[in-house]
Amino acid sequence: MKFKLVISAALVAAVGLVSPAANEAETEKLVVFQDAPVIVDHPDPDFESDKTGHVFFFAGDLRNAKAKKLGEVIGQVTTFDVTLDGLEEGDRFRELVFNMAKGQIFVLGASQYVAGSVPNFANDNAAVTAVVVGGTGDYVGVRGTVTTKKRPNGTFRHTFRLMR
Repeated sequence: MKFKLVISAALVAAVGLVSPAANEAETEKLVVFQDAPVIVDHPDPDFESDKTGHVFFFAGDLRNAKAKKLGEVIGQVTTFDVTLDGLEEGDRFRELVFNMAKGQIFVLGASQYVAGSVPNFANDNAAVTAVVVGGTGDYVGVRGTVTTKKRPNGTFRHTFRLMR
């Protein structure tokens, strides 16, 4: 009987040590604000867009909630229209790098829109979530997501959920 009690106590202790919470990665929230972006076309002035899509590049300063400059974001967006299974859609592929004093955070994202319902991106304020694929410096080994929301004044709020 004593042996069963010891085994039972050991099992309870082991289950407590391997709880789901113990296995969850720590999540860090980071919020940065981006000034209105400077948008440029393809750096090659002879580049002609064709059916493969249009590419544009942008950059914008990053700030904290107190408006102190933290760095900058640079990005590339490829837009193209495609018909799959007879349905026309507009696709957007984004590549972003957030350059900050503590390192860089790399982000990739994509969106699909049924033709005719593609938002007017200049005026659209819908939040978009993309995946954090890595980083440098203090951000080496991070993964997670960033949700970007355009603000009424043309600036952006980026909310990162980072795991290590």
